[in-house]
Amino acid sequence: MCELMPNRDLRQCARQSIALRLQSPAQAWPRFGRDLTLVDEDGPDGSLLFACRTDPSMSNPLGIVHGGITAALLDTCMGVTCSAQCGRAATPTVTLTVNYVRPVPLDAQLRVRTRTVRIGRSTGQLSAEVSPAGRPDEVFATATGVYAIRR
Repeated sequence: MCELMPNRDLRQCARQSIALRLQSPAQAWPRFGRDLTLVDEDGPDGSLLFACRTDPSMSNPLGIVHGGITAALLDTCMGVTCSAQCGRAATPTVTLTVNYVRPVPLDAQLRVRTRTVRIGRSTGQLSAEVSPAGRPDEVFATATGVYAIRR
């Protein structure tokens, strides 16, 4: 198990991980620089903050953000955090659990806070929450994930 990386160092490593992802021909949603950005903000060790804006194309028949969009957002942010924390280009998802607390509105500025729970030899465990920008206590969804670390 490794120690949690200081936030400033983790952000730098995350920028490198994001740059590698942008070189890939496979560009699934959310795409960094277009749909998702890393927020330059100090936070707890092992933690990162991301920003995203929802739009009408993400709607389900109820007029709110589709749960699959929320899941992809959480998974991407936790995956980048794990990659940055362990220094690997890719950390494939092993398990992802999403808990939907309240509907995610359309045309909203969101923040995703990720937290590294544990980095072991072969897996990383992370958690994350989605909330409205500026209101971190008003959580829309939470997630936990396990990511494979290929050494």
